[in-house]
This record gives sequence, C-alpha cells and structure tokens, in this order.
Amino acid sequence: MALHLENLPRTIYVERVAGEALAEHGREACADTAPAEREAPVGGLAAPPCGGSPSANLLAAPRVVMIDQRRLPGELAWISTDDWQQVVDAVKALAVRGAPAIGVAGAAAVMLAAFELAAGRSLAPAGNCDASRPAAEGRNTPVSAEEHGGATQVTAEKYDELPSSAGTRDDAAHQVAPGDEASSAASSSPALFAARLRHVARQVAEARPTAVNLSWAVGRALETASEALKAGDTPQQAAEALYKLTKALIAEDEAANRAIGANGAALLRPLAQAKGAPLNILTHCNAGSLATAFYGTALGVVYAAAEEGLVARVYADETRPVGQGARLTAWELARAGVPVTLICDNMAASLMAQGRIDAVVVGADRIAANGDAANKIGTLGVAVLARHFGVPFFVAAPESTRDGSCAAGADIPIEQRSETEVLPSPIEGVEVFNPAFDVTPAALIAAIVTEKGVWKPGE
Repeated sequence: MALHLENLPRTIYVERVAGEALAEHGREACADTAPAEREAPVGGLAAPPCGGSPSANLLAAPRVVMIDQRRLPGELAWISTDDWQQVVDAVKALAVRGAPAIGVAGAAAVMLAAFELAAGRSLAPAGNCDASRPAAEGRNTPVSAEEHGGATQVTAEKYDELPSSAGTRDDAAHQVAPGDEASSAASSSPALFAARLRHVARQVAEARPTAVNLSWAVGRALETASEALKAGDTPQQAAEALYKLTKALIAEDEAANRAIGANGAALLRPLAQAKGAPLNILTHCNAGSLATAFYGTALGVVYAAAEEGLVARVYADETRPVGQGARLTAWELARAGVPVTLICDNMAASLMAQGRIDAVVVGADRIAANGDAANKIGTLGVAVLARHFGVPFFVAAPESTRDGSCAAGADIPIEQRSETEVLPSPIEGVEVFNPAFDVTPAALIAAIVTEKGVWKPGE
C-alpha cells in the first residue's frame, strides 16, 4: 500500500523567529500568522518577547505551535504562542491531546515559563486564558492551514529538586509584586527562578491527571533545569537548556513511534500470513500522528503494517462523547491513504460477530505495573467484545506511558470531564457521568507494544 504520510501535519513543535525580524517588526512579528519551522541559533542574541524593546541582554522567547484539534476535521489550524498558560489551557481543552503530545506540551509549557521568568516577567496562575476559544489574542495566534508554512512517573518530590536558598519556598513566586522595580532582578536569582519554576511545574503536571506522559515530561524538564542551575548556569541559560530538551523530546517521540510501528507490524505479520490476506483492524479513539509529535502509536502500527501490505482496512470507532475517532482518526487515515470506515461505537460487536475484524489496536494513557491499561472511555467494552469473539487485542504505547508506581489499574487516576460534553443543554433532574478513560484489565490484552519490543501482561 502506498502511504502518503507527507500529508500528515506536525502536531506540535517549537520555533524561534529570527532576531533581526523580531527587532524590526516588534509585536507584529510575534503575532506572525504564517509561522514556518525557522530558528535563530541557540544561544544567539535576539529580540525580547512580544511587547518588550530590543535588548542585547535578552534572548527571544521561543513559540510553541500546536494543531488546534478542536477545529478538525472542518479546519486545519494551529495555535502559535509564547505563553505557557495558553499551552496548559490547550491541553485542558483538548486542543492538543493524546498522551505523547500532551507530554511534549507539558515540557514546552515549563520551557516557556522559564523564558518568562528569566526575562523578569511575573506569572499569573494558569487558567486565565479562555480555553473555549480557538486561540487567545495578542501573543497567542491562530494560524490556518493555508497560512501555515510547515507541514518513570514523577512524584511530588521531583518538584523540590531544583536548588533553593534558605527560606525560599514555592510561594516565593508571589513574594515580588508584579510592579516592583526589584521584580526583574529578583526573577534572575537562581533560587527564586527555581521556586517559581516548581510552582509552574505543579500546575502544568495537574492539567490532565490520567496521562502519565505529562508528569513524566514535566519531571524531565525540572531535572534539566536543576542540572543547569547546579552547574552554575543563569536562569536564561537554564531556559535555553529547556528549549533544547523540548526539541529533543519531539525527536525522541517520533523515533519511539516509528519503533513501536515496526514492532507492531511484526506482531501482525503472522496474523496476515495465517489469514492469507491483509487484515481488517479496529481502533478506538485516536492514537495516531495527531496524538503524538508525529507518526502515532496505535496508528503507527497501522502505518508500518500498511507499508508491508498487511492492512486491508481500518474500522474507526467514532469514540463518544467527543468523537476523536470520527473527527481525528478517520481524517488522519484518509489523508495518509489508508482505507478507513467510520463506525458508531455500538457497531463493533456486529462487525466482530460477522468475522470482519482480525485485530484490535489501541493506544494508552497510562499502563500499570501489572499491565492494566487506561485508555479513552469505551476501550474496555471493545476489549471485552474482542475476548468474546476471539479477536486479539493489542495496546501500543511508548515506554513513558508505563507507570511502575501504579501497581494495578485501580491505582490509575481517572479524569472526570464536563457534563456538557455528553449533554450540551442540561435537563432538569438529570445528572451526567463523564469519565474520560476506562481501564482494560491485563487479562484482556494479548500484548503491549512499545519502542523496546512486545511484552505480554504478566511476563
């Protein structure tokens, strides 16, 4: 099968506007409506963040560019921002979603906050941006597809690893009033910078509780900042180190996804050989390129297998109540050239009963030590059906999704989302139960595929 992965856009990346252009155009350059994957040399001098005046002592803050997935499939648009709060709001509002992509976004949010702190700007609590809008005004710029130029669980102790001086606590972030003349100088203090960054990290890590990749990536960001400060780097240099980390995480994610795809294809190969024909695969929710920096986990398996001629068709559950399968998976597979059929969630049983599904491949947001896996609500029902009809059920996820601190699925926190996702207009006397995830017991999972290989729960 000839794939067209070049049609899949990058879900999230970071960029820097050339210092000369930023200094010349000021805020207009920051509100660029056509960002391309351009970059000023790391460590080079550039203009300050939006709203400031050029200074030879201040590095330009990077921007995070994310597909606004709330607007798919009708419109392919990006959010471009240098505001860490907007990144957190995008995660909460599902503008960016999927465990690996959320992890990258978490590290990117900490990175943007570090640049703000290093520049001496005071930080307001996350959540001030209106997440219901496609993008905020000013520093947070929506970009249409036509304008776009480029295609270990972390415990609370992790947030206390950054160096601090005696008497410096996390609430030191509020010890300097935003208008104080001492604000800029105080923010440049490594101890205060560290305390404020820990304060931000907590807010970022709590944005979505189930996807362990978020706290994992935030933990890596804090470790990177800690190492930089302990080595004697300035806050600005620590922020630069976080920028490099974010770019590295994006590259690592794609490499891991491609390895997951290769390992998963090897798992599907004997099934296709036994059938004597390409396979029909069912998937639930979206664990494709849109859920990662690029390529995908469950759909990464599909793409790798399709390139070998092992895939006849993918059946995508619509995935109520937000419709990730209908809006995202079907859109993505069609763009990549994979034959896809969209079905309602309650149609999977009928297809399996007719023998029209050969394998189920899904992603995961957290995998417990015993192999229990949390994924989008409705996955458990698909796994039960697969067991009844003798269809192998596979989970594909990066190693960062495995959480050894959770002994079993019962220990995985399950996010509860707004009732309006299920019932937009309330009905008097009607309550709504809307968990975002359910947990599939390890006993129902035939194998878990990661970038390091394939393992069976219980092994």
